[in-house]
Order: sequence, then C-alpha cells, then structure tokens
Amino acid sequence: MRIPKDWPLLLGSVLVAAALYNHYMGHSAYSVELVFIASGIVLALYSLIHVRGEATEPGNGILTDLLSKVITREQSAVLIPLAGFLLVAIWSGWKLLKTGEADLRLEDFIVTLFGISLVLYNAGPSKYATQKDFVVLYLMFLTIVFAVIWKTYTIVSGDSYYRINAYSEYYLINIPVVFIVRMFGIGVSSELDASSHGISNYITFEYHGRDILLGIGEGCSGLYSAGLFFSAFLAFVLVRYRKVDPWILSALGLGFIVTWASNIIRMAITIMIGSAYGAPALAFFHGYIGIIVFVVFVAIFWMLIVRWLDRVEGPTKPQMAEDVVTEGQEPKATD
Repeated sequence: MRIPKDWPLLLGSVLVAAALYNHYMGHSAYSVELVFIASGIVLALYSLIHVRGEATEPGNGILTDLLSKVITREQSAVLIPLAGFLLVAIWSGWKLLKTGEADLRLEDFIVTLFGISLVLYNAGPSKYATQKDFVVLYLMFLTIVFAVIWKTYTIVSGDSYYRINAYSEYYLINIPVVFIVRMFGIGVSSELDASSHGISNYITFEYHGRDILLGIGEGCSGLYSAGLFFSAFLAFVLVRYRKVDPWILSALGLGFIVTWASNIIRMAITIMIGSAYGAPALAFFHGYIGIIVFVVFVAIFWMLIVRWLDRVEGPTKPQMAEDVVTEGQEPKATD
C-alpha cells in the first residue's frame, strides 16, 4: 500500500500532540514522549524537504484566500499576525486576571502555539503554504476543542461537571472494557462513585488471589484523544479537499468510533496484562506501550479512510499565487 506523499507532516504533528497530551495526563514515560516528539519533528522536517525537492508552484494559503474575499491581500498580511498577537495577549490576560492562575496547562500551550502560528503564517517561502495551512488549522481546531468548548462545558456544567463525567466514563468506558476482558475469562468488576471530585470510576481485577484496584480518570475517557483526532482529521481534509461534505462528515464520525474503540482496546489489554503479570507489567504497558497502540490504530484507519476519500472526492490542489499573463506579455518570474 503506497503512503500518500503529504502524510509526514500529519503523522509528525499527531505524534507531537500525542506526546504532549500524554505528558499532561501522566499517561506515558518521559522516554516515550521524547521519542514521539523527536520522531514527529523529523517527519515534519522531512515533509518540508520533500516539498522543496518537488517542482511545486507557490500558494496563497487557505486563510489568505478566505480573507481576500472581504479585504485585500495586503490587509490580510497584517491582520493575520495581529490576530495571533491579540489571541495570546487576551488569553494570557484573562487567565491571570480572571482565574488568578499562572501555571501553563495543556490548553495554554495550545492557544500559545496557535497564536504563534498566526504570527508566522506569512513567513517563509509560499510554496510551503499547504504545510502552514495544516499546522494553523490543526492548532485552531485544538484551540476550539480544548480552550473554547471544554472551558465552556466546565463553566456551564458547574457543580455537576464531575458527576456528568463520572457517569459518561462509566457507561462509555468501564462497561465496554469489562465486557471485553470478561470475554477472555478474566474476573473483573467495575465500580462507580459519582460523589467524588477526583477519580470516580474503578475497575477491580484479580492477580494471584489478590484484588488490584485500577482507577479510571478523566484522561482515560478518550475525550482528549477524540479531540486530537477531530482536530487533525478536519485540518487534513480541509487542506487536502478544500471542502466538508457528507462523505467527509461520515469519515469523521467513523473516526470517532475508531478512536473510542482503540482506547477501549488499549485499556482492555492493559488490564489483561495486569491480570496475567501483575501491577509492574500493567504500569510498564500503560507508560510505554499504550500510546503506541492508540497511534497504530489511528494511523491504519487514516490510511484506509483517506484512500477511500481520494476515490470519492479527489484531492484538490491549493489555489496558486500565479501572475496573470496577458496576450503578448512574458510571464514574470516568481521566487
């Protein structure tokens, strides 16, 4: 199966985002996170080298094309970086003045990167417009998911935030995981404590006659990984196909199912390893192997779904910033 040429940047971005997410949630060991970040950077740099070696024409970029419908390109060249500066300043000011918090959390890191990507959007050769578009759109959707939607949800839900999460995790995560593990003849049970503001869900399994209690926290729910998938997939299809239609929405819905299933399978394998080899083996798998299982599942799905979308959609090339050549004139050279 031939791998599409524009995947290195996608896979590299997913690896870096997965490493940052796992570091924030405490799901993986530092060595795994460093390997993921290093691999992601190498893939991203390779994607730029790959483009440099191709005879591609310069592009305007999606943001510039959209803004050019209402303002001039010169104005958009000023507005986009200005929006990046304002975003970082407003977010930082709101956090410090409204919440009184100065620590750097996952959403702060995402918003800051998004702002920086806007500031640097017009920097560099225009033939890298596709890569820049993917990075900016990916960070924009991550900002919408983790900074806008998630924050709004926590504010609106108020005191019921933890109880809603507890029941959601119990029925969407615990029950399916317990069902799969029991299919392999392993004795396992699940418990829900919706009154707790910490870990509310537990899965108990036996190892050599001793019960081991495994807490299922918010990070195990798959909500964050679903947000990562949604952001990367939507950015990828917008850059590749320049549209969102029923076929793409169907692929997005299927992707959510695959993301949820991969998280269920990862947790089920973790418990089965703990049941067979004990808590140290469980911790090793959880810290070193679990994220790899998730990335492999998502990568295989992505390869298959994009091949299918290419058949029904056909990749659309970005609009090129070509000089208009009138009859009797020589075309102008481009950088």
